[in-house]
Amino acid sequence: MRYKLGILGGMGPLATCALYEKIIKNTDASCDQEHLEMCILNNCMIPDRTKAIFDNGENPVDKLNEGIQKLIEIGCEYFIIPCNTAHYFAKDFILDNKIKFINMIDETLKYLKDNYPYNSICVLATTGTVNTKLYSQDKDLKVYYPCEMVQQEVMKIIYQTKSGKNMEKELNNIVNNNKYDIYLLACTELSIYKYNLKGNVIDALDILAISAIKKCGKAIKK
Repeated sequence: MRYKLGILGGMGPLATCALYEKIIKNTDASCDQEHLEMCILNNCMIPDRTKAIFDNGENPVDKLNEGIQKLIEIGCEYFIIPCNTAHYFAKDFILDNKIKFINMIDETLKYLKDNYPYNSICVLATTGTVNTKLYSQDKDLKVYYPCEMVQQEVMKIIYQTKSGKNMEKELNNIVNNNKYDIYLLACTELSIYKYNLKGNVIDALDILAISAIKKCGKAIKK
């Protein structure tokens, strides 16, 4: 049996659940059989991506490729990763022309360029994503990053969320102002709070879910 889509998850588990739910809720389906055939690999043992980039932590590439290989063996045609920072290592993925990677960064940048080319966009993400400038690849977009003090608070929100704490109030304190036109939720832990935020936010995980549905041949629910 082949699966149309594989999710290489566990980075983190709640974000993996959120992505799966977004795909289900946004697929135009009237019965079980009209949804995507998906396989979720919830590999929580993939080393911390930000620590690998900046703190000499364990390199996650071997574990990422191990997961990709398992998805290939299972028979997935496409795969996605609900972790922005993991995309820093995409150049080292071993795909063997047997599976197609839907890149969340690329899909998000394309969406922003098509819909918000003149707006100021502040990227809220891990320090790994921020300092490697993953969202600065398109020079036509007005992309900004938080100051150091705010970035430290964002990291606190991310890691406290991973530990099971609700950090909705703290995230609202950041996005509920008019300093930037848009705040991009570019860490999948932050995506968990999207529907309770008062600021103008766009969620990269939403864009990934929509892109995955389309690329896998299903229609988007209107």
